Amino acid sequence: MQRHYGRPVTSQQAIEAATLACKPMGSLFDPRVLLAVADHAIVGSIVLNVTFPAFELSRALYIRDLYVAASMRRYGVGQALVRAAAQLTYAEGFSALDWTTETNNTAARQMYESCGARVLPRTYYRLAREDIDAVA
Repeated sequence: MQRHYGRPVTSQQAIEAATLACKPMGSLFDPRVLLAVADHAIVGSIVLNVTFPAFELSRALYIRDLYVAASMRRYGVGQALVRAAAQLTYAEGFSALDWTTETNNTAARQMYESCGARVLPRTYYRLAREDIDAVA
């Protein structure tokens, strides 16, 4: 996944992240991770973060990242992960499942909309370290 995004990490960093992602939940606010497996190999993952407060002071889930191995794209893996995330969302009592994607990522947008997702009229902002440094 990190290579796909042009941000490769060391094997040690990947092991540390996987260990963190797979540890037992200790809090209602811990992230959730779902994996897609085919032929005993992980072919996709979805990472869900808890957001609070959400609608009417509830907790919601936010898809932080969805990744499907290139060889498994267009086989329904992404849809299966989104649908499993939605089922988890409501089974655990969260009020909504939200996420963003790049506006020009038409393949992702088509897949999300094929799952029944609505496009919301929102503008998202980010203030990164380099942004703060630029105005300081």
